[in-house]
Amino acid sequence: MNEPSVIFRQLTINDYDLVKQMKTEMEDDYVLLIFPHLVQSETQALFGCFVNNRLASIAGYTLFPGGYAMLGRLRSDRRFLKKGHATTLLAYMMDILMRDPNVHWIGANTNIHNGSAIRVLEKLGLDKFTSLYSFPVKSNTVVKGTDGDIWTKITSITDKRALLKRLKQENALKVYPFECYYPLPYTDALITNEELEQSTFYLNPTNNRFLVIKNDQKREWFAQIKYFWNDHFDQPGFWNTVNHHVKNDPLMPRPWLDFSKEGLANIPNIKLFDVSDGWVLYGKWIN
Repeated sequence: MNEPSVIFRQLTINDYDLVKQMKTEMEDDYVLLIFPHLVQSETQALFGCFVNNRLASIAGYTLFPGGYAMLGRLRSDRRFLKKGHATTLLAYMMDILMRDPNVHWIGANTNIHNGSAIRVLEKLGLDKFTSLYSFPVKSNTVVKGTDGDIWTKITSITDKRALLKRLKQENALKVYPFECYYPLPYTDALITNEELEQSTFYLNPTNNRFLVIKNDQKREWFAQIKYFWNDHFDQPGFWNTVNHHVKNDPLMPRPWLDFSKEGLANIPNIKLFDVSDGWVLYGKWIN
């Protein structure tokens, strides 16, 4: 019997129909909606594993400032499962990224209970960085915590950078939630001046806590709250500040928060959030 022909290559807009023909059992797959953007983007790419000219698996990466590359968007055709194609495809992509002198870190994010994905990431030589629990506040819900004054808005780029430098000494999350679903290890190079300009910083009255809010669209608009301690409900004015910010945003985004395991345990009423499985971040430094 002839061995199947297996080819790995980057996908183009001409592969759109082949991607749509995959039997992934994923309903309303968002990758199909944004496929043209992904394959024509300067910071994102998709690759495919072709078996006898049929797509067995696809995966991609996203590039971030500071030399970060995040693997993701892994999908496999159920007719080609348990053949090792997905693992080999990711290894192929990692080899490309590791030879890029501009890439300094490669990572991937998956659900805490996705044992098969975790085994693949560990087989690829990635190490566990941290676990996060990422929940948006339920629609039409106002969360309340310890009452207090609204925190002071920080507008200076220099002052914002000075606050972020604290993360090198204290950070309960152990990462910087750059976007929803994209936590990354913090370095100064990750946060550009443009990122700072698009992010709103608030500093508490005692100058020992700050939060960062930036809007992110994942089908709907979210106000991603980047907070690096576990006292969301004990810190005076925290929720007053979040609610004030969201109320005055014309996009009316829902607050989205990333909690550590300890921060999750400190939530007094989990029913205020749209709860989902936690995430675990794997990665490695290179170059």
